[in-house]
Amino acid sequence: MTVENTGVALARQAMEALRRLDAEGRTLRPDGVDHFTWSADVLDELARLAETLGHAVEHVSGEQASGAESHAQALATAIVAHRNSLLRHGRGGHPPRDGGDRPIPRVIADEPPGGITPVAVAG
Repeated sequence: MTVENTGVALARQAMEALRRLDAEGRTLRPDGVDHFTWSADVLDELARLAETLGHAVEHVSGEQASGAESHAQALATAIVAHRNSLLRHGRGGHPPRDGGDRPIPRVIADEPPGGITPVAVAG
């Protein structure tokens, strides 16, 4: 017996959209659109997606998922940092590979009573 599950269907649609973005990448950029502007906009949306994924884990499960939430937030932060790195290094040019940028700090979750607090640790 097959039971229709709207939650699974929505998660599959999101996954398929992300797979298409991964597979087709920059070929999805419309002609005449600046590649930096397009990339920055997509990265902003991916950061929102990462953050939303952490919230969705909790809402779907009905239980607090501080590990998923903190990792999702760390991913969103890393995506935004990458977008900002592109901005610092010019309008969509590749960042230098000579190690000129400091690495993004590793984010860990320190779980005090009453909630989590992200803590940046030099790595």
